[in-house]
Amino acid sequence: MAVVAQVASGVGFLHALDIAHRDLSLENVFLKDSVCQIGDFGLATRRPRGCCGRVGKAYYMPPEVAACEEYDAKAADIWSMGVMLFILLTGSPLVSNAMTALKTFNLMVAGGGVTAILEAWEVDTSEWGPVLDLLAGMVVVDPLKRLSIEQVLEHEALTVSDDETVILIV
Repeated sequence: MAVVAQVASGVGFLHALDIAHRDLSLENVFLKDSVCQIGDFGLATRRPRGCCGRVGKAYYMPPEVAACEEYDAKAADIWSMGVMLFILLTGSPLVSNAMTALKTFNLMVAGGGVTAILEAWEVDTSEWGPVLDLLAGMVVVDPLKRLSIEQVLEHEALTVSDDETVILIV
């Protein structure tokens, strides 16, 4: 099964219990016998709405968390999952540090989201199909416009047969 699908399933379980992880990253996903497990719950919260403060790893931190604004931790988890997918697809993080983050986020807002970043990096996404749509729905600067975990789990990119999601297999 695809890593992203398994992580999404785990996050769906957490969100159904009103728990947000707040530190989702590839470093906190453990793979054994082709099964992914989410670990490191030190920053998890049972009060996902109205969170504040910078938590998590800089690479995976959504704009609202990086800006120390009040945020919905479930929406922040979706962003972090999107960054995980971005790294799996490109081999690079979306942002490398706080100095480049603002520039990247502004480019995303002004120029068409994560696809603008991929175009600027000259990444060939011609064969990504529904995976690009999933990524674009998860890595949205406005947290109110991000996909919910239910929408992620129901997305075509995670529901097609395994042979069509080779790009997500680790």
